[in-house]
Amino acid sequence: MISKDNTKKYASSVLISTIEELFDYKENTIDAFFDDFVETYKKDKKLKKDYKDNEVVDEYLITELEKSFTQNDIGRVLQKQMVEANNEAIEDLAGVVDEKLMPVRAALITALGSQQNYDVFKKYVTENIVMTNLNLSTATIKALKTMNISGMKAAEIMQLISQVDY
Repeated sequence: MISKDNTKKYASSVLISTIEELFDYKENTIDAFFDDFVETYKKDKKLKKDYKDNEVVDEYLITELEKSFTQNDIGRVLQKQMVEANNEAIEDLAGVVDEKLMPVRAALITALGSQQNYDVFKKYVTENIVMTNLNLSTATIKALKTMNISGMKAAEIMQLISQVDY
């Protein structure tokens, strides 16, 4: 069933944040937008059937936004919200990655040559996990390539990662 609550529930959080920012966080205006959206699309068969599919909901919401804002304005705010969401995800995951690497942290610092290199390595690994949805081992391989680390040094690091990636 299409409703304001369901629309907000199933739309992507980034798009909801975009809508809020486009409407200057004015609750009445945001509510009116969603009320109009529900009224406009309540009889739409595709949306009725797929109201739980966030891609479908997002597509319809963007179409509705284009009635009030330019594509450039929507794109600019959407891009900003996506960057903020990625940064938040990286921050949230950084602690998890740090905790995961803790048992081999000292050995990784030694293998990488310095605390600074370890910090860069950890940053790349975390970004790879968030941005490309990779697992720890694959994110490590990509981080090593980015840092131009290969051969025995890369093998040593991968061996350490295999101890904590289970």
